[in-house]
Amino acid sequence: MKKKLAFLATFLCSTGFAQEPIRVLDIGVMGLASHDLFQWNGRTKTNEENGRFDLSTIFDYGNGEKIRQGGNSKNSSNAAVFTVTQSLVSFYYGQKASLLMSRRFTEEQAHEIARKETVTFFIGMVKESYQRFSDKSLPEVASSGSVTDEEQAVMRALHDILPGKITVNRGVTSQTFEVTDYKTAMTFLSPTELNQEVKFFDGKYDVEYLNVSVPGPRGPITINLQEADQQFVEGQTDFNFSIMLGELGRYGNQTQQYTQNLVEYTSFGYHLENLFAKGLCKQNPDGTENKWVMPGIVCN
Repeated sequence: MKKKLAFLATFLCSTGFAQEPIRVLDIGVMGLASHDLFQWNGRTKTNEENGRFDLSTIFDYGNGEKIRQGGNSKNSSNAAVFTVTQSLVSFYYGQKASLLMSRRFTEEQAHEIARKETVTFFIGMVKESYQRFSDKSLPEVASSGSVTDEEQAVMRALHDILPGKITVNRGVTSQTFEVTDYKTAMTFLSPTELNQEVKFFDGKYDVEYLNVSVPGPRGPITINLQEADQQFVEGQTDFNFSIMLGELGRYGNQTQQYTQNLVEYTSFGYHLENLFAKGLCKQNPDGTENKWVMPGIVCN
């Protein structure tokens, strides 16, 4: 398994898809990115994440005692996110082991260096996936401040892109894989499986997300993701969820001749750009320095 994870980490780091269709890999990267930026507490109506790309969703969750499991259990919510998460975990432990074997670093020093390298690796992945999602480059200037409900709402509307089914290859056969099945959520996908294209934005949720079964304390619980997203969007912001999906549908139906990027075409796309600009900021929302975010990007 370690060799498989290390191989996939190399694949993720070296593959570029500029101007290409959205792929299963991008679903995993953008899903993990959203988990790293915000963790919504429905009871207190607050974001429990810090809104920065520092992989706190992996390294700080559970007081840092669940790194091998991928941190937040949400990072095992589907096979695409699980695969990307475990690739990063493998990358981190590989870097850390190499540092310790050199006998020049303490355990704490090796952890800090390896985490910073893993965050840098992850941001490189985000850069490519953001480009394919929005057809626009990742912001070159970071932005300070906290993540807003409007920015979270836009990420929820983008669930339109989630594939209900993908194709997996096991042995010599191919089979249809239902992404929403929690029993197979922790399936490690191959590079070929990650590379398959998903349907473009069409303003509609795949039917699988209208009846999602998830584990509960007394047995499986059924969730309609579209209804849950609409409840958040219209309960926490002034957006009309149906209008947002309608705009995404029209965006996806543009002719090649008049294609615009998602940020410019939709009335809410600029919130996506603002969200990812905040993720790149080296200062936390309270003004303190975030030592895990890679330096070199100006934060206004």
